[in-house]
Amino acid sequence: MNLLSNFIPEYSGHVKSIDYCRLNNTLEVMFFDNPENLIPSSLLRFIGVSELRLENYDLDDNCIELVIGIDPFQGGYCLHTDKREFTFKAKSIELHDIRG
Repeated sequence: MNLLSNFIPEYSGHVKSIDYCRLNNTLEVMFFDNPENLIPSSLLRFIGVSELRLENYDLDDNCIELVIGIDPFQGGYCLHTDKREFTFKAKSIELHDIRG
């Protein structure tokens, strides 16, 4: 069951950044509104992240990363992009519209 449409129903899935903060135990995904304009539009924040595992596939910096899915996985989540896969547990999730 892909949860991506629950979190970003109006956005393309193109990613500006994915950042893990070990100090705050947060994983933040910042999305572009669309790949043509490259305007940051939303921030998906996973709070209370634990058991984070990362697998890299293709880290080509010349391409915009695209989130393919966010799925429930072994009591947590699996966030997969066309370049990497994050598996982790999180206590809560927040979505923020960051358009001006």
